[in-house]
Amino acid sequence: MVVRLNSHEKKKSKRSLNPVSSKSLGSEGHRERLRKRFNKSGRNALADYELIELLLTYVMPRIDTKPFGKALLYQFETILSILQQPEENLMKVKGIGPQTAFFIKVVHACLTRCMESAVEIQTAITGPEDIFAFTRLHLGSQINECAYALYLDTANHIVHHSQVATGTVDRATIYPREVLKPALVNNATGLVLIHNHPSGQPIPSEKDLEITRMLEEVAAPLGIKLIDHMIVTRTQAYSLKTGKLL
Repeated sequence: MVVRLNSHEKKKSKRSLNPVSSKSLGSEGHRERLRKRFNKSGRNALADYELIELLLTYVMPRIDTKPFGKALLYQFETILSILQQPEENLMKVKGIGPQTAFFIKVVHACLTRCMESAVEIQTAITGPEDIFAFTRLHLGSQINECAYALYLDTANHIVHHSQVATGTVDRATIYPREVLKPALVNNATGLVLIHNHPSGQPIPSEKDLEITRMLEEVAAPLGIKLIDHMIVTRTQAYSLKTGKLL
């Protein structure tokens, strides 16, 4: 069963997001108006490109940041996708230099840490919906396939999490040994395997089903249960357990 993830980041029409020229528009007054709107009504008072524009004012203090906010959103489509881009991708956007790209990555790191903490303090992982946001933040917009694992105790609390495989645009080789090693070190009794499909289609392949069966068979004699295998994209997630494939 494919589950569509809730997101406040709806895609904008590319036509409406075409970058504009970087002319002076009374940027100081414009920035102040953005700040006042944000202070008064929060994030919902600003369009996505305006949130990026406002963020960039703290690293581009003397430049009109509106064209760059629009250009980034035009190129990468959502705020989450912007934050998840490697620095080299960000710097392909005209006007985005190393300092700005680094700043965006620090913001992403802070957001990721917050999401990790939110998942870790839950009383227990009870189903796929408990980790959708966490997995999407880590893997949803990655340009290469990679795999992540959550390790749980007997009460389904997360005791550890780590990336266990990195691959190319269409495949990642997952070795059961590398997945299970952290489980043994952290005395985990259960694990959730998560990997992404950069293609945007979350339906499991035969290879995905094969690694699921293999991992389940290898883990069981060690007293470790494969609780779920989830496939995520930027906007969707598929749970093999919910789909009755596990």
